[in-house]
Amino acid sequence: MFDRIVLKKILPFLATNDILLFYGARQVGKTTLMRLIQQKHITEQSLFFDLENPDYLDLLDKSPELFVAYLKSYHAWIENRRIVVFIDEIQYLTNPTNFLKYIYDNYPNIKLIVSGSSTLEIRGKLKDSLVGRLMKFEIYPLAFEEFLSFKGKDNLAQMTGKPIGFEMVNNELRFYYEEFTTYGSYPKVVLANEVELKKAYLKQIHESYIQKDIKDIGKIREVDKFNRMVRILASQTGNLLNISELSRTAGVTINTINEWLFLLENTFVVKLIRPFSGNIRSELSKMPKLYFIDTGLKNSIENSFEITGNGFENSFFSYVNHGYKTEKLSFYRTQDKKEIDFIVDGTPYELKTAYNGGKLTALDYFKENYDQQGNVVTLHKQPNDNYNIMYPWEF
Repeated sequence: MFDRIVLKKILPFLATNDILLFYGARQVGKTTLMRLIQQKHITEQSLFFDLENPDYLDLLDKSPELFVAYLKSYHAWIENRRIVVFIDEIQYLTNPTNFLKYIYDNYPNIKLIVSGSSTLEIRGKLKDSLVGRLMKFEIYPLAFEEFLSFKGKDNLAQMTGKPIGFEMVNNELRFYYEEFTTYGSYPKVVLANEVELKKAYLKQIHESYIQKDIKDIGKIREVDKFNRMVRILASQTGNLLNISELSRTAGVTINTINEWLFLLENTFVVKLIRPFSGNIRSELSKMPKLYFIDTGLKNSIENSFEITGNGFENSFFSYVNHGYKTEKLSFYRTQDKKEIDFIVDGTPYELKTAYNGGKLTALDYFKENYDQQGNVVTLHKQPNDNYNIMYPWEF
């Protein structure tokens, strides 16, 4: 098992009495992260309950006191000695709020660390009464740094995020970044050594998670139209999201499109980013852009694993998003259609799979108005005096 970047945020809370909640899409590594914490970072007695096991689900669903009685009877309970309890897929409980609140309030020696797979299910079941008792941690597919570690390339992982002067090293990093762009960063997919295995795992995630689990969570009846919309979104990643046009193409109402987008965003399939603006009201009134959380899943839905411009753009979104480097990610577009792919913490980044060194009007315009140097992120550099040219792994 490999460490994850988010561990740095989690570890200080292992010693507190807060309930820790890990949430994110299926197969991003929540269970493995919990197991890793249990094995490497917990010194007290600990127990693990997977609620996909119907016996455990039945036990916890009956009553919190019955669960505590089970701990006392079968797990060498010592009064007032701390015990750490891991509960996987907490949303399966009928009333997880009641269970967690009761244990927290009445048994301070029980430290709870739990996971859930959908913010919609969790949001529907975890009530405001847990405020002040619960710390939430969103778990994404692997960041590029983690991707390299999973590949056994810790030496390369340590080089990310800074300029690299050796082209031999950049060539090796380009090889792995192209895989990151093509097949994404779900842990199981990254660890698969054969292309056909990677494609099969991505297809399985698409079919079981998007076409089954999410459909059931959203109680979707027009399944064919929903799947058509998802395919359209995959093909238009990085474009402005025109809800009216999407509604006409998919053959459903605008309200239905908005409901489905909300569902996809809250089940960690896509993420909407807003235009850069100093005025929040103005920012929210303009069309957003949409990216898939995982580029491999996007490519599997499209059934195309070629590196395209929008796929490269999506990979950079994933690089920034999964690496926990910023919470402020937007794009720039003027009324006369000057557009910059990303604004990260106020700094502009234009994405080019290959850059020929030409002038980029939008970056020049942004510098004139905001006094921020333009950056070009590319897989193939050309010397240039006008902009800061970088590989994505140098961001």
